[in-house]
Amino acid sequence: MSKQRLNINYYEVFGIPPTATSEDINTAHKALAKMYHPDINNSEDAHEKMVILNEAHDVLSDAKKREMYNNELIQHQQQRQNQEKPSSHPVKTKQPRTTTGAPWRMEKAELLRKKAEEELKKVEAAQKIRMEQAQKKAEEAALKNKQQKVDFERQDVISELSALVMGDTAKRKKNIEIDEERHHATKVLLSMVRRDDSRLRQMTEEAERKQRIDEILSLVKEINDKKEEWV
Repeated sequence: MSKQRLNINYYEVFGIPPTATSEDINTAHKALAKMYHPDINNSEDAHEKMVILNEAHDVLSDAKKREMYNNELIQHQQQRQNQEKPSSHPVKTKQPRTTTGAPWRMEKAELLRKKAEEELKKVEAAQKIRMEQAQKKAEEAALKNKQQKVDFERQDVISELSALVMGDTAKRKKNIEIDEERHHATKVLLSMVRRDDSRLRQMTEEAERKQRIDEILSLVKEINDKKEEWV
C-alpha cells in the first residue's frame, strides 16, 4: 500500500464509518458513481474522482484488501501523529477517523442512497407511463382492425343481397314477358274465332315483330282445320 493511497481515506470518500457493511459500501459506490461518472458529469476532475471511487470500492469490497488497508491506514495515522506531536508514550491503536473527508465529497451514503431511490422511482414511473401509452395504442389498433373486418363483412352481405335482388328482378321480368306473349296469343285466337280478319292481320304483324310468327301460323292452321268442321 503506497503512502499516496493512504493520504486518501476511502471511508471518508464514501461517507461511511469503518464499521460499514459490504452493502453500505456498494450502495455508496453506486450513488457516487451516478454523480461523478464522466458520461454524466462534465467537470474536469470527474475522471479523477471516478478513479478514486473505483479504487476505494476495489479495496473495501474485498475482505483481505480491506483488512490490510485498515492496518496500514492505522499505522500511517500513528506515524503522522508521532511526527506532529513527539511523545515517549506509546500511541494507542484506534480505528481510522471519519471526521474529515475528501474536499470534493458531497453527502453521506444515506442521503445519496435516498437520492438514487428517488431517481429510480422517477425512471420507473416514466417507464410505466410509456407502457400504458403503448398498450393503449395497441388496443386502439386492435379495435380499428376489428371495425374494418366488420365493415368488410357487412359489405359482402350487401353485395350478396344486391345480387339476389337483381337476380329476382330479371326472373320477374322474364315471367312478365312470357305472360305478355301468352296474352298476345290469346288475343290472336279470339280474333280468329270471331272471324275478325283485320284484327287478325294486325295481331299477326305484332306477333311477327316478336319473332313468334311460327307459333301463330301453327295456331292459324289448326283453327282453319277446325273451321271446316264448323261450317
